[in-house]
Amino acid sequence: MHKTWLLKLILPCPYGRLLTGILLLCLLLPFFYLGVTATSEATTPALFYGLIIAYIIPIFSYITTKSQEALLELRPLLNLDDAAFEQSQARLDSTSRRSMRLQLGAGALCGFIHMSFVRGSPLTMVTEMLASRSAFMSTFGALLVWIVMTAVVSMLVQQALLFARLGAQHVRVTLFNNRKLLPFARVSISASLAIIGALALFPLIGIESGMNLMESLPGAVATLVPLMTIFIVPVWPIHRRLAAMKEAQMASVNERIELRFKDGGSVCPAAAVLEELAPLLGYRREIAQASTWPFDSSNLTRLLFYLIIPPLTWAGAALIENLVDWLL
Repeated sequence: MHKTWLLKLILPCPYGRLLTGILLLCLLLPFFYLGVTATSEATTPALFYGLIIAYIIPIFSYITTKSQEALLELRPLLNLDDAAFEQSQARLDSTSRRSMRLQLGAGALCGFIHMSFVRGSPLTMVTEMLASRSAFMSTFGALLVWIVMTAVVSMLVQQALLFARLGAQHVRVTLFNNRKLLPFARVSISASLAIIGALALFPLIGIESGMNLMESLPGAVATLVPLMTIFIVPVWPIHRRLAAMKEAQMASVNERIELRFKDGGSVCPAAAVLEELAPLLGYRREIAQASTWPFDSSNLTRLLFYLIIPPLTWAGAALIENLVDWLL
């Protein structure tokens, strides 16, 4: 296991993530704007390329730190020895060299396929890339974005699978104390934040380079599908265990309540029976109201706030583009 190269880019100093993002933006924007020319047909969305890379690397570092904090918070509930726990910690920010190579290769391949789709064919893409500086910078930027995003998404999925395995096999759960399980929800929502923020930047492609929806759609779909996976995977095993526990508890208390009824369906009027029945009915109400998801109201509110960001940016980009067309 080796620490992923994404985290090695973060400056080891106070406010390192913020400074890293600013530095990446200052380096990448001038570089990608070398491909912006007024005469070329192949336009380069330089602002999008620079912003998404400068955003996703620091935010991935932030989310990894939050996942590490969540794992430490869950430590008292985990049936893991020290060696297994340290191995779980390592999987949050590290991976094998083979996995790193697969991430780089998959990202480059997806970028190549995407740009071949945009240009019409692989041969046309290579020909234009070699013939025009603008086409070269546009293709190179797309490949770089695909590589970085693939590495980030792969690591986020790895983190989600780790928490899913812990939730399914190693964490102790109780039906009426879900607050101790809130770290699972925080991991789910924090990881989703990175993908949602990336989706919010996609309208910059159309604003800056004039690309149509079909040209930006592959990247958006490739970002949206992992979003749903990363959100649901960490909490799903916990949900299933709590749901099974709730069902078993409900069946048990219903059986105990049924024993207090006569064959005709009426309650035995004996005072002792009535005293036993009242707590059972109250317990059944508590079971029915118990949540089987490790979320609270604040987590759900924050998630809903995050989810409205991409649609607002896409709608705003469409309005700006229509306004510009109308003015011109």
